[in-house]
Amino acid sequence: MRLAREAALAAFFLLAAIASASAVNAPPAPKKVEPDVLFEQGQFDAAEAGYQAVPKTSPGYEGALRQLGAIALYRNHPQEAELRLRNALAHNPADTRCASLLAETLNREGKFAEMVQMLRQFGRPERAAEFELFGKSQPYRVRGRAAPVTIPFVQPNPLPAIGAKANDLEGLFLIDTGGAEVLLDPEFAREAHVATTANAQGASSAGRPAAPSFGRIAQFVLSGLETDDVPAMLVSTKAFSSMARGKKVAGIIGTEYLSQFRTTLDYVRNRLILEPREAPARTGGSIAEIPFWMAGDHFLLAQGRLDRGPKQLLLVDTAFGRLAFTGPESTLQDAGITVPAAQAAPSGRPPIAKFPIAQLSLGSLEEKNISGIYGAFPPGLENGLGVHVGGIVSHEYFLPYAVTFDFVRMKIAIRK
Repeated sequence: MRLAREAALAAFFLLAAIASASAVNAPPAPKKVEPDVLFEQGQFDAAEAGYQAVPKTSPGYEGALRQLGAIALYRNHPQEAELRLRNALAHNPADTRCASLLAETLNREGKFAEMVQMLRQFGRPERAAEFELFGKSQPYRVRGRAAPVTIPFVQPNPLPAIGAKANDLEGLFLIDTGGAEVLLDPEFAREAHVATTANAQGASSAGRPAAPSFGRIAQFVLSGLETDDVPAMLVSTKAFSSMARGKKVAGIIGTEYLSQFRTTLDYVRNRLILEPREAPARTGGSIAEIPFWMAGDHFLLAQGRLDRGPKQLLLVDTAFGRLAFTGPESTLQDAGITVPAAQAAPSGRPPIAKFPIAQLSLGSLEEKNISGIYGAFPPGLENGLGVHVGGIVSHEYFLPYAVTFDFVRMKIAIRK
């Protein structure tokens, strides 16, 4: 099994993950679970009720306001989240966790000019430089009348890929719900004349790695769909060529772009379908509708269960290598699965081992008698988002289906 892509994504997750909130351990046999514990477990409705009950005179009131804003953000209600988070910051301007959540909220709203000031205030000049590229322009503007478009996969496996153009330069792009912005290979970005931040040449100093580089794609074109002013992150894609059958990968289309539409990865018919976000909901035909949440800038989370384990949040990353599931040791132990001995791997790749899964559920969708991989789960992801993430559900799990991500109703619809 090729794990170059898994290792690269593990590093990306650790760089991108939001600073974790303090975990609160529940007392034995509690009559009432504290809202922080419920939040960490992904029981957001119950946590919200708990936070709303915190009195204004309580020392924890500002923290409750912040967490209410986080829940609104996870539900992808950014306007509500912004109101709650600004209220929380007014009570405690030094709450950096709250400021981080507000920055993510402004990002989803496309309020880049406001983000520049915030990011510089909190010592993130490299990220501020990214958003300065856009001036006062609204990102992700669809040119012409928005209509459903269907783009055939150039390949469905080992990962789905499509052709796309950045500023009239065509390239091959992988599709990845585990990625954030559109990722561009730096060489491709230069050839496409993409406007980039000053450090786009990858310079480093004092032996330290170069800071991330970002860009502004003036025109990003998929078949039948043109989107103007698309944010991009510059990352070498050489390690991903194995996921494109040895072809050169120009970039990766991540969740921040996909969430501008109602997105369907139709593995059965080998196609990507992008519809307007506000299009009327489809009726009938789905075998499962799975509620999901979006943490940080792109992490898609849904409740699931591994074998006999408890229900917990799982990350939906459709492009995390050639696997259906990977998880940490704690998840396997809770599920009653013997943790396998990971085998040595080539240099630079984590040791891995397969293990059998009797049943893996994501919402009401169940798959039986499949295989998981132990050793590929990024350690920093388990508690790095402020909630507990028990594993990653990925490509092989979704192959029998057409999978629709509705970012307005926050449901994943599964169809045959």
